[in-house]
Amino acid sequence: MEIEIFQIDPAFNLSEDQIENIVQNTCNEIGLKAKSCHFIFVDDKTLAGMHGQYLNDPTPTDVITFDLGDEEIEGEIYMSTDRAQAQAKQFNVSYREEITRLIIHGLLHLAGYDDIDEADRVKMKEVEDKLTRLFSNIA
Repeated sequence: MEIEIFQIDPAFNLSEDQIENIVQNTCNEIGLKAKSCHFIFVDDKTLAGMHGQYLNDPTPTDVITFDLGDEEIEGEIYMSTDRAQAQAKQFNVSYREEITRLIIHGLLHLAGYDDIDEADRVKMKEVEDKLTRLFSNIA
């Protein structure tokens, strides 16, 4: 799988290689076979604008995932570094762990998980929590 990372924040305390390891391990664990996946880190304003434009909800969000492929999965995962920092403080976890969680969350969406209704949200959260525990300390 082709993995590209854009606008990485040095404060993540994660290198591109570490992010790629998280992606590969997560994809292996959930059986996601994607042709490519691009991770784009942006600010709240940018992601809220995209949220409004593409999902008719202009409120801030942490992750938006797009599958742009026809025959194969070609993912673009946009993540707000502002939301990640705020959520790390809110949930008393490191910024690194929260970024890991957001990467996994985006990949789960590409694999077909959804979090719109409560039952799906609970199922997705269970898998997300398990994978975050497994992969948040990848070196």
